Order: sequence, then C-alpha cells, then structure tokens
Amino acid sequence: MAIAMTEQQKCDFEEKGYIILEDFFSADELARLLAAVDEVAARVRQAKGLGPNDPFAIRNALAHHAAFLDLIDHPKMLPLVVDAIGWNIQIRTTHLDYRPPYPQDLAPGAVGTGKGADHQAGYRNVLWHPDLANLFEATSLDGRLPFMELKVFYVLSDLTESNSGNLWVVPGSHKRTPQELRALDYNVDPAEAVELRLPPGAAMLWRTAVWHCVGPNLSNKTRRIMHIGYHHRWMRPTDYLQQDPELIAASSPIRRQLLGALPSGGNPLGDDPDFHPSSQYWLTQNREDVPLRAWYEERATANGAASEFVHL
Repeated sequence: MAIAMTEQQKCDFEEKGYIILEDFFSADELARLLAAVDEVAARVRQAKGLGPNDPFAIRNALAHHAAFLDLIDHPKMLPLVVDAIGWNIQIRTTHLDYRPPYPQDLAPGAVGTGKGADHQAGYRNVLWHPDLANLFEATSLDGRLPFMELKVFYVLSDLTESNSGNLWVVPGSHKRTPQELRALDYNVDPAEAVELRLPPGAAMLWRTAVWHCVGPNLSNKTRRIMHIGYHHRWMRPTDYLQQDPELIAASSPIRRQLLGALPSGGNPLGDDPDFHPSSQYWLTQNREDVPLRAWYEERATANGAASEFVHL
C-alpha cells in the first residue's frame, strides 16, 4: 500500500528507474544546505590543502553538518523511499560532491567513456556504470542486478544547462545487465541517454542499477549535489561501521534506525546471544528497533490498509 507515491510515480520508478521532483526544497531549505556546503567546503580545503577550484567528494556527509543529517528522514522524501524499498532500511551512504568548473585548458572526454584528459586529471564518475555491480551481479542468474538499494539525488546548484556536471542516465537500464554495458565497451547509444537538466532544489529518487555517469562541468558554476543512499538493514553500509554514539544519542528513534543503530538498546544478537544468537538486523524481534514499521503502518492505515508484520 503506497503512502505517498502516485500511480504515475510508481510507473516511472518501475519502468524508467527514477522519479524526478522539481521544486522539492523550499527557498529556506535550499539556502541552509548551500550555506552548509560552503562551510564544509572551507573545512575540507583547509584540511586537505585544496585550492578554491579543486573538486572534492565527502562520504558519510551526514556526520559533517546537521543540514545534511536532516536529509536522511526528510518528511517529504522518507514516505517515497519507504514506498519504494520498505521500512526495514538504513543509510548506506551519504555523498557530497563538489565540482567547480573545468579549467579552460582541460579537454573533456566523450560522456560516459571514462576516457579523456578530465578522467586522467581525477574527475571521477565519468564512466557509465550501475552502482555496486561488482558486488551484486553474481547473485542473479539472469545477470541483472537485484533491487537492493536506492538513492536520492539532491540538486543544490543550477544544473539546467547542458555540460554543467549533469547526471546522465539511461532510462530503463536497471532491467539490463552490466555485462551488456561491458560488451558495449561503455559506449551507450546517445539516443538512449538522457542528460538531466535540473534546477536547484530538485530531487530524484532512483534505482542505482540504472546506468548513469557524470558529464563534464564546462559552465561557470560549481556543481553542488548530495546523494543519500538507502538499503536493507541486514546489509552493511559502505560509509561507516558504526556511527558516532553522540550523534545516535541525539537522534530520534527513526533516525537511529536509519543510522544503523538499535533504538531499543538491546543486544544486536538477541536475548540469548550465547546459545541462540539472532541478528536483530535480520530477524527483528523488538518493534522498537524498527520504528519505521509503526510509522508506515499508521500512514498505510490512514490510506485504507495496514501492512502485516511477519515475525520469524
């Protein structure tokens, strides 16, 4: 039972692999996020000795500023995320990407090929790819990637013009195999590729199995974007082993779940860890450890149908 997704959005997510939401942020929200990016960028430059025109990326960005942390349970986005992947989830990654314009003498390679002076200079993610293909591909007999995670792409700067560091996608490619992409030598038919030209404040909910890449930034504007990745709780995140205990302690129960903690404070291996260990990220016994379940059920009931929780 969907609590937020429209029928058109369901269709787009299933067929194209993504949903675009323009004007997602209010003006105040966007201003706060841009100020946070500038604040964090100044710290990164100082810590890493970077110049003002050097690109950088930060993983586990949620730990670097409260404005980024607030994105993981944004009240307009979380219902869509739960509709798409369910309530037994946590954060896999939070990724801030900051890309100033290319130097004038840096020639870009062809989009998505991973070849060219820009690639050699360290501008990453220019190669067509689905995320985590090297990990998930072997789990599927037909070679397709199973649906095990999604991301939200938040646009914080103006990407309405071509070649502004835009995200490129191949709609529907989550139904194709990584092997097919390799057989193409990563040369996607231009007729199949879409350059997303999105305004600041837009958002996109998308399956990370969709083939995608990042185009060159030949504009005069810095590309500022954020990705928030969600996956199932029984999988391990990539950005952290355990989040900062102080961060978890200051969070709501739902946010604690999303941060990979057990809001109940119980033993991760259950009530009888010595003789009957049972991962509480896999077979959850305590409802307090998955507060998103009750949160979802309340909204589903309001929409006419409650979900059934199966206790194993």
